[in-house]
Amino acid sequence: MKNIKKNIGLVGLVGLMGLTVASCDLDLLPLNDVVLENFWTNKQDVQSVVSSCYLGLQESGCVEKMILWGEGRSDNIVEGQDVDEEIKNMLKGNMKTTNTICDWAPFYEVINRCNVVTMYAPSVAEKDPNYTNSDLAINLAEVKTIRALCYFELVKAFGKVPFTFQASIDDDQNYLLPQTAGELIIDTLIMDLESCKNSAQSRYAHDMRKSSGKVTRSAIYALLADLYLWRASDANLDVSRQKEYYQKSIECSDYVMRAKMDEYKLDEDGELVKSMDMDVYADYHFPLLAEEKGGKNSNGPLATNAIFGKGNSFESIFELTYEDTQDDAKQKNEDVSRLYGNSTSQGGGRSQQLSANDQLILEAFKKTDVYDDTKVFSCPTDYRSIASFKYDESEIFKILKYVVASNKAGSEDKYGKVVSRTSSSWVAPQHSTDQDVRSSGQRTEGWIFYRITDIMLMRAEAETCLAALINPATTETGTIALDAENKQIAVSEAELRSIINSDSLLYQDAFNLVSAVYMRSNPGAWDNSKCRPQANNYTSYSSILALVELERQRELLFEGKRYYDLVRHSRRDGNTNWFKTKVGSKFSQASRAALAKMNLMDFMYLPVLKEQMKINPYLDQNPIYYDEEDVVKN
Repeated sequence: MKNIKKNIGLVGLVGLMGLTVASCDLDLLPLNDVVLENFWTNKQDVQSVVSSCYLGLQESGCVEKMILWGEGRSDNIVEGQDVDEEIKNMLKGNMKTTNTICDWAPFYEVINRCNVVTMYAPSVAEKDPNYTNSDLAINLAEVKTIRALCYFELVKAFGKVPFTFQASIDDDQNYLLPQTAGELIIDTLIMDLESCKNSAQSRYAHDMRKSSGKVTRSAIYALLADLYLWRASDANLDVSRQKEYYQKSIECSDYVMRAKMDEYKLDEDGELVKSMDMDVYADYHFPLLAEEKGGKNSNGPLATNAIFGKGNSFESIFELTYEDTQDDAKQKNEDVSRLYGNSTSQGGGRSQQLSANDQLILEAFKKTDVYDDTKVFSCPTDYRSIASFKYDESEIFKILKYVVASNKAGSEDKYGKVVSRTSSSWVAPQHSTDQDVRSSGQRTEGWIFYRITDIMLMRAEAETCLAALINPATTETGTIALDAENKQIAVSEAELRSIINSDSLLYQDAFNLVSAVYMRSNPGAWDNSKCRPQANNYTSYSSILALVELERQRELLFEGKRYYDLVRHSRRDGNTNWFKTKVGSKFSQASRAALAKMNLMDFMYLPVLKEQMKINPYLDQNPIYYDEEDVVKN
């Protein structure tokens, strides 16, 4: 693993050498040419390396992999324009061990920076009285969370990977490691985060940009909720352990939701309420940003603009934040711009390599359309069907999420006058003809790791799965009766305790969580019940789980989540049957041999890059890719 062997112990020294962290090649500075002890002496030294851990996630490589691994392989994505050959092969299911998309080095570089901080920061606390134990605890919580985020991404993508918390700081050090089972890695990450989850900052008051752009307690709890959910979704676990992990996931999700509720209630200036969907708040007792305000004269999609356009919104838990500047010396989000597009690509020049799957909308909406669980988008009320991508019968479906800085409104042929909750002259949302698409020079869109609706839907999934384990009989149709009048989400510790051991209350809360997220994005459905999920249609575990997963697909389009949702479902089933129904048609151009391998669980994971196999003799290849031969098309 040569790529891990970076002299990251020197990251903090970069400023002393007149270089920028973003541009330096740390391999040019052998460790034995400097004395590390002369650097790790004060608070500023530690914080400069902590900052480099965040920067490592921003640098080209990590975001690209999160998009390609977590979204590109899913049923949300198909080929865009002028796709490079490696991405084209990935989209067709023809992954090869020489495909550099499988290169895990960017994550290991960030991991090693984090490991270096955990190694040296404690000694600084002994030297510098200005670097307090509280400062140390906060910094360790930050880097441990970033490290866990990177390892989790690797486990989800590869199944098993080399794993260590030891820093690589010496070129003579033997840093060639075998892979560790993903389950053991997840268990270790959980223990590590549980030990520091309350050490991070609660939040940065009056600074939403910093509160979501840096690790906070809510960010740690969000990651723990995700780790517990992944760990629980293992067909090989005994039922008692599955229950334990699902319950932990619910509790961690609840912590994040309560923290967000507290933030809303403690809003001293009363500004947040002006942006909230008060209909959702009235029915579900939870604050979410409104997509439109003011009935037929609305100017949505306001929430989409705030979350993905401006960024660092009220709903954000943790995201990569790029400085909003045209200055090319500043770090830019090259990966989103290259893969999803920018103003040049939207105008027909520079192209976007990925596009939305045209199966997301099968035909143009009609006012008479009704909600249908067999379709991702079935009603014209859903802002996500127009704000996330552009439906066009004659062209590729261009991705708009992240690409569009703001969807402007005002005239009837734009987003203005699109949804009326009170008027009978309802008009469906339409694509704006005045979109503020980021230029290729801007590239300042963030990348969201966790936001509150993701947490709500993770909790809904955990509740649904836990309910089925508590009462296996509910897998049969007709065994569940949801109460259409019970809409309040459990958002207090007392409420959570009252539902945690009741399968019926868990199912009810899961449905309410989905409904709250859905209704925020479908303001036109308040006066049109046919355009929203109806409680009486969900009478079994499988129907409620399908609703949760469908809502996750709608809500989290193009955010690097969908492929892993498919894998998690298959892990829970212990087979790839469901997985194949979702991605099988996408991989129809793969070789016969590749299609046959879809029956095996290992198909869902990436191969180890051949170059890494050459360097590290302890690595095992994914058995799907043994004796790999050149792909022969049908």
